Amino acid sequence: MTTPRGPILAIAFAGAVVLGFTAAAQDLPGVSATEIRIGNTLPYTGPAAAYGALGHTLEAYFEMVNAQGGINGRMIRFISYDDGFSPPVAIERVRRLVEQDDVLLMFQQVGTDPNLAVREYLNEAGVPQLFVSSGSPLLDDPASYPWTMRWNPSFQAEAGVYVHYIAENFPGARVGILYRNDEAGVGYVAAMRAALPAGTPILALPYDVADPTVDAQISAFQADGVEVFLDFAITNGASRAIARAAEIGWRPHHILTSTSTGADVLDAAGPGNAVGVVSAIFMKDPGLPAWAGDPDIAAYRAFLAEHYPEGEAAGLYALAAYSAATTLVDILRAAGDDLSRSTVMDLAANLDTEAAGLLPGIVLQTSPTDYAPIEQFQMARFDGTAFVPFGPVIPGAP
Repeated sequence: MTTPRGPILAIAFAGAVVLGFTAAAQDLPGVSATEIRIGNTLPYTGPAAAYGALGHTLEAYFEMVNAQGGINGRMIRFISYDDGFSPPVAIERVRRLVEQDDVLLMFQQVGTDPNLAVREYLNEAGVPQLFVSSGSPLLDDPASYPWTMRWNPSFQAEAGVYVHYIAENFPGARVGILYRNDEAGVGYVAAMRAALPAGTPILALPYDVADPTVDAQISAFQADGVEVFLDFAITNGASRAIARAAEIGWRPHHILTSTSTGADVLDAAGPGNAVGVVSAIFMKDPGLPAWAGDPDIAAYRAFLAEHYPEGEAAGLYALAAYSAATTLVDILRAAGDDLSRSTVMDLAANLDTEAAGLLPGIVLQTSPTDYAPIEQFQMARFDGTAFVPFGPVIPGAP
């Protein structure tokens, strides 16, 4: 039986200044002499249930770490609850994790609104809200919320890449934006409006995540003469937008948000309908032959084969969770016996490293005043099987 090698990244905690917390490990919140408790909520049910694959990946990864001896002899206990992508449910579940389950930190929660809903509580309690799976710039505010750190690149950074792409290839084109009627979607639209040249014709139409269809919006874009379609929908909304455009024979220059490039969206849309769709990506696609001999992907595939075979179907969702988990494990190992919440945040706020699964040239970098780990992309085009990168690595908008 093959055992995947340990995390491939080597974290350089550049200039880290760790607060002097000297209490015995067994007296620290979320930590005992034998255990480290990590909390999480995810939408395992509901319209965003595809993101539940992140939780299953995290669980499998931490089980693998435990089988290899844990973190400096302590086993990770990963406690994850279903929040259904509902902010009120997320609040209730997070309070339970902190006040009853006594977790050291919250890790990899998905979605802008659920994370914003619990941010105030976690920061008042001094509980790390670490590597949030959202691109909202509201979740990158270390001055006001020093316990909250994103993982995904920001909406502004992604918007900057798309503006660069549009300016180079489709100057003056009429732009349509499909966006979620929530904080994340509004953030995307605001970023695009701010970045596109003044006078660019823009039609922005919202939808709700629970909506069964976006057919009316797609028809409206076609009728308006939209030439460049910025598809900022997720899960079923994104797949329906791709499928509906094909059904009515509308063929704009289709740009899909990076969070919707997973296999669930493309399989539901019909891969043939998505051929030619482009997106800004920051991770290696394990399905591409170009990465067949890559050490990152070899280690990742070995992990899936032994610990989570179902993760193959989850595509980039599983790889994203794996990448974030390897980084967290290295942070916890670097903390040694000083597993205070402040030490964990200090280490997370001083990253300068490559991380498992990121495209070459894209690095994790944080500082005490900049909590955005990933702000670089490469454009990629879907060929019917995978998103194939093209062009250089592009820094996103600051």
